[in-house]
Amino acid sequence: MATYGAKALTRIATASQSAFGTAASFGTATGEILFNETVGSIDLGVTVDLGETTSVGKRTAIQAGRPTITGKAPVLTIAEGPASLRTLPLVLDAIGASTSGTASPYTWTWSPTQGDVDTLVFYSFLVTDGVQKYLVKDAAPTEVTFSADATGLLQMGATFAATTVESSAAAFATALPAQPMMAGRLMKLSTDTNFPDKAGSGATDYTSVMNFSMTVTTGVGMITALDGSLTAATAALTGVLDATLTFTVASNAAAGTTFPITDIATQKYLRLFGTTTDNYGVWILGSWEIENIVVLSADNEGVVVNEVTCRLAYDTTSGKSLEVVIDSPLATAP
Repeated sequence: MATYGAKALTRIATASQSAFGTAASFGTATGEILFNETVGSIDLGVTVDLGETTSVGKRTAIQAGRPTITGKAPVLTIAEGPASLRTLPLVLDAIGASTSGTASPYTWTWSPTQGDVDTLVFYSFLVTDGVQKYLVKDAAPTEVTFSADATGLLQMGATFAATTVESSAAAFATALPAQPMMAGRLMKLSTDTNFPDKAGSGATDYTSVMNFSMTVTTGVGMITALDGSLTAATAALTGVLDATLTFTVASNAAAGTTFPITDIATQKYLRLFGTTTDNYGVWILGSWEIENIVVLSADNEGVVVNEVTCRLAYDTTSGKSLEVVIDSPLATAP
């Protein structure tokens, strides 16, 4: 039997808001369409007090008419899917990325401030399940994921906290710009002796990586208060910035020198990057502590591999921990 909602959201458009609380406008000429029929879901996040503690002594604990809505905290989840280098920067823009360049490719750089918080840019989303349309307002990413292997495209997913979800009659944009994708096999890993840069100055390429996955916890949190509203008063960077990077490497001599088991609990400067034939690209630059190495963990198409798990670590010399750079055809946020 088919499961209803297996592909809960069949179309998603997004646009940046002018301010928290002010939904972006959508129409046939406004809003950026995400790259394909994106798998996603909406949790309305409505919490209800059923009034069980206010019983009047009847045998039935819940009295009809007594339940009360106590909060609304919707969550929009976009499952991992092929990452368009046109729309990928928008997730980073929401958490403080900057853009530069006067011609394509335009460079989007997310280099989170370490000693302070960055300014969030709130986004609205127009989503549909193929039948009904909903407008999600005041969305900010709480978690972002990246992954790639040799058998497919670079993948990206994100979870957005928001304040409201409401039915909408707005139209989706009709323009469908080119969406450059990146094959996972175009991604490479290199190591460095200090915090890496986009150019790869001083970096040493490592050719035995088979795949990787990275989960970034952005620290975004919705701020709820006794302010006369069931929705959040605003959102801010209330938590720590954290990330976990896991990758598998061939169990060969190179692994024994670049990622030996004796490197557990030591700092590594890693540069994961890839460029396409049309000059677009992704650079994930970071300072990491090796948390664990599982030797002879599995095999990848017959090749025995080791699994390396790293945890994001602040680098006192550069004052950085993580930087993500995207060269994209997108000049500005919608």
